[in-house]
Amino acid sequence: MAIKAIELFFVIGSIYFFFVISFFFRKRGKKILYSFIVIILLSYAVFLTARPHIQNATYDKYTQMVEEHLEKKYPNASWETSFDKEELLTTAFGYQIKVKFADEPTVLYVYKVENGKVIQAYFSYLENSPQNDGKYAERD
Repeated sequence: MAIKAIELFFVIGSIYFFFVISFFFRKRGKKILYSFIVIILLSYAVFLTARPHIQNATYDKYTQMVEEHLEKKYPNASWETSFDKEELLTTAFGYQIKVKFADEPTVLYVYKVENGKVIQAYFSYLENSPQNDGKYAERD
């Protein structure tokens, strides 16, 4: 939510700035500033429309990379990958793919892709579960 609020604040602030400045210009200057306002609004609309598609495509690509990494590293294991779309819209830490292995359901592993390389960011335990070393913890 914080990133969206900052974006919205920037857009509204820019529009307000151009609108206030337009009072100090004559007719031709006002037209130019109003056209800037329209351009800002259209650009933001295109950005809001295109961003979810870009994020989904990136997540699909990164999920596939994580799947390939897991298949190489743990060929006999089965797992389920997921991600939180709401978290995606609000996080500034990039794309994180959550993995839950079938034989270790109380541990949630989180992977991310940095510079084309899949790394395990961290792992966490579900509530009220025994906390032992994760079977699939990667310590590189």
